[in-house]
Amino acid sequence: MGRFTRAIRGFFGKFLSGVEQRNPEILLENAVQDELENLKKLQVAAARTMAYEKMLANDAASKQKTLTVKERQARELASRGQRAAAVEVVQQKQEAQTQLVEIEGRLEEARKNSQEMERAFRDQERRYNDVVRERAALMEEHQRARALRTANDARAQISLSDSSRDLEKARQSIRQASYEAEAVGELGTSETERQIAAAEVDIKRLDAERELEMMEIEMGLREPEPIEAAPTEEAPEGPRPEEEPRV
Repeated sequence: MGRFTRAIRGFFGKFLSGVEQRNPEILLENAVQDELENLKKLQVAAARTMAYEKMLANDAASKQKTLTVKERQARELASRGQRAAAVEVVQQKQEAQTQLVEIEGRLEEARKNSQEMERAFRDQERRYNDVVRERAALMEEHQRARALRTANDARAQISLSDSSRDLEKARQSIRQASYEAEAVGELGTSETERQIAAAEVDIKRLDAERELEMMEIEMGLREPEPIEAAPTEEAPEGPRPEEEPRV
């Protein structure tokens, strides 16, 4: 049973160690909580020693009053000639004196303990405050490092090769459209067919230019701006449906 318990504790200990390494916030919080627990314990211990010191101080003051009262009683009894009674009161005074000496000895020791516990409490209080400040500084540094790591990961995932490949395709498309426009101009076709072919080539070229501009905007090579449409000539008015078009 003992070996099984140790195995379980070892497993969870390794698991928690891995979690703490991945999350340093847990380590910092644990350090703060440990110092806080020590501070609370010292606070309770200091309060107990101070209470004990106060109790002994009250006992000493009470015994001192008893000594004063017994001495006055003994003097009064002696002045009235009641010697036996006076002797008995003096004995009570001596017992109180002995008790007072014992109480004062314990009180002196209690005062030393109280001073030591108070110093320990103040030291622990300063240590706790230092740990809290250090945790804040380390958390800030950790957040900066995490932000930098995130930025580096994002930068590493950016691939310019794909964008360059698409840009080259767009350029090829524009060149192809230009060659088609030149070929159409060289062909001896009708005016209507040339206008239709030229319009198709212009549409293809505009589409390719728009795609290229979008790529350049995404890559930061140019600022976004509205694309002005090229002016087009009005097509000649066609013949009526019932008439044959003239060539």
